[in-house]
Amino acid sequence: MKRLLSYPLLIWAVLMTVGLSSCHNDSKSNVPDYPVCLDIQITKEHPGFVPEGGFNTLTFTKAEKAGEYVGYAGVVVWVNALNEYRAADLACPNCVKKDKPVVVDGIFATCPLCGEVYELSQYGFPQKGIANQPLRSYSTRTVYEGPYRVLRVRN
Repeated sequence: MKRLLSYPLLIWAVLMTVGLSSCHNDSKSNVPDYPVCLDIQITKEHPGFVPEGGFNTLTFTKAEKAGEYVGYAGVVVWVNALNEYRAADLACPNCVKKDKPVVVDGIFATCPLCGEVYELSQYGFPQKGIANQPLRSYSTRTVYEGPYRVLRVRN
């Protein structure tokens, strides 16, 4: 009888372990791990930057407020084809040059050194095949502070 009671517990423990480990992003990036901490006041400072507003991007290459950090070469934030906020470092994972960030033009970001094109409408994946990694992604979360919608970008 004891054995039957412990078997479901074992199954539950295995499923929880697999489930929790699948949420962790273990993919490595060539782009160094630099701090990212942006609180973007969408409602107040960028009212058109909403999922319903069509595809657009914001780029941040230097901290503008105390406590802000913009990753290795800067941060690009966009709304993807599924109307989700996404963010990534502006450093090309193939060249990894802090002073030569990718150039964002519409749904594409192009490396000025190797010419790789990354498509932002999805997840920043390379299109030409020169690079073997997408742009280094950062987490995004929308919160409300009073009447304002704030997009938090973190690593």
